[in-house]
Amino acid sequence: MMFSVISNPATAPDFTRLSTRAVETGDVLALLADRQFHVCGQNMRGEAPTINPEAGGAFLVGKNAPKFLSDIRRANPLLPLVVEPRSFHLHWASAGEPFMASGTPGMFAMSLEDELNWQRMEGSDLAITPTGQIRAGDSSALKAALAAANALDRKDVMLALPMAAGWLSEEQHLKQLIVVINRSRHPVLLMFSGSGNPVGSVKRLRAYRRLFSEVTTPTVAYRADLVGFDAIAHGALASAIGSYPSLRRITPVGQRGVSIDREDMSPHMFIPDMLRFARSTHMRREWFAGTTSIQCFCVVCRGQDLDRLHGSNAERDVGHMHNVVSIDDLYSSHIGLGLPARRELWRRQAAGALDTYPQLETHIGRPLKVDPALTFWAS
Repeated sequence: MMFSVISNPATAPDFTRLSTRAVETGDVLALLADRQFHVCGQNMRGEAPTINPEAGGAFLVGKNAPKFLSDIRRANPLLPLVVEPRSFHLHWASAGEPFMASGTPGMFAMSLEDELNWQRMEGSDLAITPTGQIRAGDSSALKAALAAANALDRKDVMLALPMAAGWLSEEQHLKQLIVVINRSRHPVLLMFSGSGNPVGSVKRLRAYRRLFSEVTTPTVAYRADLVGFDAIAHGALASAIGSYPSLRRITPVGQRGVSIDREDMSPHMFIPDMLRFARSTHMRREWFAGTTSIQCFCVVCRGQDLDRLHGSNAERDVGHMHNVVSIDDLYSSHIGLGLPARRELWRRQAAGALDTYPQLETHIGRPLKVDPALTFWAS
């Protein structure tokens, strides 16, 4: 049992199929297969040791990622580590410049090949094209990124496609994106940008599922929330889920994400049985103001109240580590399954999550709103 009060047997961890594996550095397909990845930011040094090295890995993001990489690798030698390019946040792709040029100011910019070699020399287990964000409908920029990547003859590279969320909203855009991905000779790292959740509507959830059902090139659902599990249930090679909200999307270049309530910085806690994130403060004020809290029995919480954490940096870090462990626990039952079995497991997990709502409602004495995504996943 993971929690008191609520129970979803379909989400119970199952580590029976785990086995020790080496880090398949430089081999995209081997390294990504049967692993659940985490997008780690400010607390990357704290989160990395909580990731299961036998079935997990980390994408390290932010300006400190290259600096911390060697220390994290020394402390976690069996954990795959990949550094995210800054281009996803700083550059709009165009037909003439699909990638963000890098290099020392005053010197010539690196070639794409040199940029990828530099990523590997700095210690990243894989190389990622430094693609800029691609505006909805900008097929010229999309095709330019594809053509340049397809000219590379190497097995350690992923073609990164940071796409505006509008690519999921229009039928012609979605069809074109699927066609381009299927023409890539390299696995694709696919993400979507938005000031809020870029896959937040049922229309976009349906398009996201269709995309992973129809692409034939191995594709990673990157910077995802729980929609990453829907992606792997419908054909994704892997997913990479952020431990806090800003790591579960890309914000459009030059914009800020959804405004942060500086008076409420408590962590969003992942509740696997319910397949949802809930802010600690919200649970404390809205769910459990008049009754006992849920107790969590993960290796981070060890039976403590799920709503106990406040807004200090240290407490947020604890919440994010809880999220990493809980995502690994949820993924453990998917390890080694074929696609039909994984799809059916995900449907049962979502249906079981729907069943937890009346359990919690009985405990707290009031109704709760169900996210439409959960109903969609259970369908």
